Order: sequence, then C-alpha cells, then structure tokens
Amino acid sequence: MLPSRLLLRSHPIRTQLAARRAAADAIRAQPAYRIALWPDGWVLESDGAVRVVDTHAMAEARRWFEMAERTTATAGRRPLTAAEQRRAMRLLGVYVPPAVVALSGRRFCSEEVASVALTLVAGDWITERRRQLLAQPERALAEQARAWQGSRHQCPASADAAEGLLRQALDACIAEGLVPAARYRLVSRCEDGFGLRRWRCAVEVNLDPYARARAREALNTALIPWNRAVIRDGMPMPLITLDVRVGHGSRAAPA
Repeated sequence: MLPSRLLLRSHPIRTQLAARRAAADAIRAQPAYRIALWPDGWVLESDGAVRVVDTHAMAEARRWFEMAERTTATAGRRPLTAAEQRRAMRLLGVYVPPAVVALSGRRFCSEEVASVALTLVAGDWITERRRQLLAQPERALAEQARAWQGSRHQCPASADAAEGLLRQALDACIAEGLVPAARYRLVSRCEDGFGLRRWRCAVEVNLDPYARARAREALNTALIPWNRAVIRDGMPMPLITLDVRVGHGSRAAPA
C-alpha cells in the first residue's frame, strides 16, 4: 500500500489527467464546421441554422489575400500557389484557406450541412486543425470560452447603422427606466485596422459618475444581441465598444 503522502501527491496528477482527457474528448466531439471556424466564427441561430462570421484569423487572412493579389497584379507576376500562400502566411502566424474565408456571411440550414460544406472545401486542413487543438485541448477550450457566441444579429454595416442601433438601445433603456431621460449626444466611428470592422460608440451626457456608470451597464446589456467578441492574440476583442462620458448633449432623448 502506498504511503499517504504519495497518495496525496498523486491525486492532483490524476485530476489534471482527467481534466485533460475530458477536454480532448470535447474537442474530438466538436463538429467539423466548429473546428474550421474555431474559436468564434459561427452563430447558431434559434432555428438550428449556422451563420458563418469572421474570426480574427479569417479577417487577417482575407486582408493578406487581397494584398497579395494587388501586389502580384501590380508587379505583373503570376499569382501565388496554394502551397506558397500557406508557407508565407504561416510566417505571420495565421493561415485560413481561401475557400473557408469565402464562406463568411453564408448561412447553412443546419450544423450537419455546415460541417459537410466546410469538409468539402477544406477537409485536410480541418483534420490538421483538430490535431493542433488536441495538442493543448484545455487551452483551446479556455480560449473558445472567452469568445461570446450569443449574437443572432449582424453587426452594424456603417456608422449610421451603428448610431441607429445605439439610439434604439438608448430609447429602450429610457422607456424601461434603466437610463434617466436627459439630453444625449451619440457618436460612432469605424475601425478596421485588424481586418475586422469594429465600432467605437460613445454617449455624451451631463450625468453624475454613478448615473453614467449605470447607463453604461444598461446600454452594454442592451447591445448584447448585436455584439460579439473575437479572439485576437488569445484575448477577447468586442466588435462594439461603448463609452458613456460627460458632454453637452445636442440631441434630446425621448422621455
């Protein structure tokens, strides 16, 4: 019989091994479309349909493909082969096949159909991607958990759309008594420096710090159905960020 001190020492090891096995089993059970779009490139809609949305890697790959196409066309050189694209992009730490990038925005009627479609265009790459995730399954699942998958709406397509969405959220919060009636000024601007279109929204209003904090919390909650986070360098990056700050509002909010 093992001494008690050895039993105590072996218990954490057994727990760690069990957790790793459970994480690996969870990765193996993932459908092919989720492995292809890992960690945050899909939205599972209420009717069971799957909508493909950009991951940070997909957006970076698209930007790289467009840049390479412009460069080769300008220089009069032949386009890069798939193998050359893969080698070049892996030097940058990102590679997503063009056929997968091209599916962004597509809607499939079920998870099974999404998996079949992605396997047809990138089956070998998905197999390789699953193997990479299985090398560190707990880390892969932790990364995926930091990306919120709940949005069932498209992100705003323009500054006017972002401001309209913020106005809609603000009106709803005022009507429900979550935000005080006051004069608000809304500002929205687009940033796409990382290949993904992001929106920085601000609400300017003359309220005390406590009231501004409550307004920020209420508005962020109201924006949840339109917002999501993408993982960049292992950290979640919301596509819509909101600030509520002191300002001289020029637009009257409805009571």
